[in-house]
Amino acid sequence: MEIYSVKVATGSSEYSGTNNYVYVTLVGEGGESERTLLDNPGLDFCRGAVDEYKVSSPSPLGTLLLVRLEKQRYWVEDNWFCQYVIVEPPGGGRELTFPCYRWLIGDVKVELREGTAKRRRDDTLTQLLEHRRTELQERQKTYRWTAWAPGIPKCIDAKTEADLPQDVRFDNEKRSDFEGSLQYALLELSLKKLAIRFGKSWDDLDDFERIFWKLRSPISEYCMKHWKEDWLFGYQCLNGSNPRMIQRCSELPGNFPVTADMVQGSLDPSTSLDKELKAGNIYLVDYAIMDGIPTNVIRGRPQHIAPPLCLLYQHPDQGLIPIAIQLGQSPGLDTPLFLPRDPPLAWLLAKIWVRHSEFQVFQLLSHLLRTHLVVEVFGVATLRQLPAVHPVYKLLAPHLRYTLEINTRGRTQLLSDEGIFKRVVSTGGEGLLILAQREYKVLTYRSLQPRHDFPDRGTSTLKGYHYKEHSLLLWDVIH
Repeated sequence: MEIYSVKVATGSSEYSGTNNYVYVTLVGEGGESERTLLDNPGLDFCRGAVDEYKVSSPSPLGTLLLVRLEKQRYWVEDNWFCQYVIVEPPGGGRELTFPCYRWLIGDVKVELREGTAKRRRDDTLTQLLEHRRTELQERQKTYRWTAWAPGIPKCIDAKTEADLPQDVRFDNEKRSDFEGSLQYALLELSLKKLAIRFGKSWDDLDDFERIFWKLRSPISEYCMKHWKEDWLFGYQCLNGSNPRMIQRCSELPGNFPVTADMVQGSLDPSTSLDKELKAGNIYLVDYAIMDGIPTNVIRGRPQHIAPPLCLLYQHPDQGLIPIAIQLGQSPGLDTPLFLPRDPPLAWLLAKIWVRHSEFQVFQLLSHLLRTHLVVEVFGVATLRQLPAVHPVYKLLAPHLRYTLEINTRGRTQLLSDEGIFKRVVSTGGEGLLILAQREYKVLTYRSLQPRHDFPDRGTSTLKGYHYKEHSLLLWDVIH
């Protein structure tokens, strides 16, 4: 009789433990062990516990291939999250770890492979090849594609987060934290709404500070103090929430009639616009993708957006600063050029309109499309096409955790016809979808790679571009 030592680890999150029956069978090249009920004196499979058991086999199993776990109901259903199983062969041989990291729900049977990463060509045994095939067949039934809307990436087939498999749902602590933070934020907004409604009206821009009486930080305090200054506007183009738009400008666009005389006062006295264009010190942020986007109507009021062009100069002393802004793509009497020498409020409002467009592009394109929706494609494809033993699956799985639930919540709570975007954002409703469709048509995999993106935009030598520096460091670490 061969005796194997088996350790079973239960997850550490809330409700991971179970009082249901759990059985284990060890499967090796030479056969199978006895189907063994895992039952020690006292409570088994408590949250965070690692329980040890002995499993017998009438004959040597040879190389262990699989660990088969079975859960059966005891009185009431009690789901179980198993982290891993460790098996020590008879005679104290090398311990083998069989990762699980999944929920066992209902009367269910799962088979786990040893944790060493293996590609398909590394497997030669029929039993292991069949395990790969079966695992993917089951996953493809569970994780299905659907089209949320035409012209954007496909997504997981789930109308709400409740439709998702438990393995890709938030754990209870994450869900409580997420929903608690959301409720706290909504309560704060409601209190601010009351304070504004029953307080005095806003008389000037400084009154905006009244809505930032909570969740303060040194960075927010600093930005509140300096937000009107040109150097901070330029800094945010490099290191703010959406630093991917800026590009080197070697020749002014035909629809942006900036002359040398207009911007000479913003340049170093010893140079000119033509010299700085040739030297690579002039940069452009162009929101042409916003042109013609339908706007939202909020409480009966049509909203407004602009597709601006913003010219910036890498000043030797002041850093990157804006030197000209046009709030439309077609120059004319209705789309004048704004310059730093204009009345201060006019120049400030021009910058605010640029920031308003920046918000739309950041939230809907940089954040929603290029981050959440694109990553979801990789997440669903990984679940459907790569078994858990595949090395790429092992690399991606920790980073894809919660992606499907947060995206599903986003589609139902933020982007739907009754969502937050429709209620408060200028491009909410039809506009957000058209904007995302435009970007998806021109989105390239190359643009997602920092080693290509920065040279393509001509920003490789741009000073103070910390986003670039940090992106390249992370990219190189990954590779």
